[in-house]
Amino acid sequence: MKGDLPQPERRLSRQYRIVRTLDPTKLTPSDYVDFSEKFIPRVNIVTQSSHPEDATNLLPQRLSAGVIATGFRDRRFPPNTAGFLYYHTPPYSPPLAGEVRFRVTPSPDPASFTQGYDLLMDYGVRWNIPLLYMTDKKEYTGLHTLLLQDGLVTPQLSDIAASAVEGLNKTAHGRKISFRRTVLVSSFGRGFYIRVGHHNGYCMSIGTDTVVKKRVECVAEFRVPVDGSGGGAQYSPYEGSTICCFEPSTLPEHAGKRVVVLRILRLLDSDPIRPMPPPNKHEYPLSKLRPREGQLLMTMRWGKVQPWSVDVDKDTTRPDTHVEMGRMLRILYKNQELYGSPPEPFI
Repeated sequence: MKGDLPQPERRLSRQYRIVRTLDPTKLTPSDYVDFSEKFIPRVNIVTQSSHPEDATNLLPQRLSAGVIATGFRDRRFPPNTAGFLYYHTPPYSPPLAGEVRFRVTPSPDPASFTQGYDLLMDYGVRWNIPLLYMTDKKEYTGLHTLLLQDGLVTPQLSDIAASAVEGLNKTAHGRKISFRRTVLVSSFGRGFYIRVGHHNGYCMSIGTDTVVKKRVECVAEFRVPVDGSGGGAQYSPYEGSTICCFEPSTLPEHAGKRVVVLRILRLLDSDPIRPMPPPNKHEYPLSKLRPREGQLLMTMRWGKVQPWSVDVDKDTTRPDTHVEMGRMLRILYKNQELYGSPPEPFI
């Protein structure tokens, strides 16, 4: 019977997404792309290259890039992710902190750009591809080439980015930069995702010509005795996900010093703050230690509740191969001198 005959294999049509610019002022309807519910949609990058026999004859060159749906639960871009890829340098930050973002728009008309919004990851911060990643990853060669062609990134800045990433080889943790495990910060007041209660991966600060990476260990935990063992353990009275920002301390006890504190901007409903039992029968001031929106992150030191803080001028004699939190956060003070500081926190 006809129904029993083998059916010819159906060829799947492939949607070609073509991008000719990442400059938000030069977008055309043809730069409009749809990533809805895709794992790693590929983008065809159209750049111009000079013909070797005629320097005045510009020929189109096609490169491609796979765009990773990082920061989403099922590794897919959410529904209705349609709009424009564009390049942006965050305010109060050095050019090295530039990044590609995705602007979701109501139509392919570039005039709708201002009516749209930046795509957010599940934990509330903008989806992006940092310049540092594009410099270090071969799969982003096309995007990097387009940035140079558009004049959004200069050859000098590209060289600085490559040198800065290479410099991570000299640190204790090497140059492993991961979309999923590294938080990038470039100014005071800029919100980033951090989980209270356990190891958070890496945090990397971006300066004018350098980057410094630090493994973030158990934010706001403190050491407590363990019943029956005679020893001690790190204890976090709460765990859950937040969006925080670094800011220079204005507390009286830090007057005259360069001390950085953490302010909680938002608590995430997807991973709510919840208490954790201590490894002993002691009672701790949980109400004072509970993370709260708009407040500083608190911890305990020497038996007293106080804000989590880092004096950036301590341990300045340690070698570069031993990267401490203070050395990483000193970059934010330098950026503040050069690029200013936001009047209030932003995400």
